[in-house]
Amino acid sequence: MKHLILTTITLVSVFALAESQTNGATRVKRKLNREQMMERWNARTGGEIQIPNSQRGNIVFVNAQNAADEGLIFEVADGFAKEHHLKIDVQKGDFSLPNPTIKGSASLFIVNDANLPTILHAPENKWTMVNLARLREGNGSKPQFYSERVKKEVTRGFCLLAGAQTSNYPDSLLTSVTKPADLDRFLGCRLQVDIQERFIPYLKGFGITPAKFTTYLEACQQGWAPEPTNEVQRSVWQKVHAIPDKPIKIEFDPKKDK
Repeated sequence: MKHLILTTITLVSVFALAESQTNGATRVKRKLNREQMMERWNARTGGEIQIPNSQRGNIVFVNAQNAADEGLIFEVADGFAKEHHLKIDVQKGDFSLPNPTIKGSASLFIVNDANLPTILHAPENKWTMVNLARLREGNGSKPQFYSERVKKEVTRGFCLLAGAQTSNYPDSLLTSVTKPADLDRFLGCRLQVDIQERFIPYLKGFGITPAKFTTYLEACQQGWAPEPTNEVQRSVWQKVHAIPDKPIKIEFDPKKDK
């Protein structure tokens, strides 16, 4: 009986190992295929380049506090900049009511003041303020909880500044938050699609537009491509600007000329 059980366990282990190795090989193959497809695409198009003057305006995260690590603010700002191709800067500054001085095209102020509410939003003046003063309450005394709360609250502030006040999803970071502990129920700073799709149309009213991209090949064909910066782009440039080996010949037809 023991022999049968050991044999069964051994077989299960062998099959599990074989399946694991197969899955691992499949993942490696898919990764290689993606890399090969990208290499072929780059060789044919010269890769992506930014369209000049497509990215306009900028949002400034004004750090007017010293309670939280500035790296947390940079992390949120960098995430939005990369995801939406926006120009977002982080700068030191001050916040004073009733008319704080905004930097850039619009500003998100981050403060730590027990006399102010957690969030203030002045859309007509193109600024939003996030106050970190209460975030150390309860579990916020623990560094890992506090750091997550800071990132979540700064994310909520950016959403307000960029025109997204609510979401149709019940587990959204933009649902009702009445105390710092409410932030702990959200897993990270993930934002649903219905929130993110509001940013670009709204920010356009502030003169803020995202960077747009095209291929180096299309830029060459349209006549505005910059000088090539590598051998792949140089090859694309030469192909587009090459003189045809067999020019088209149009013969004169007297009958059609009449």
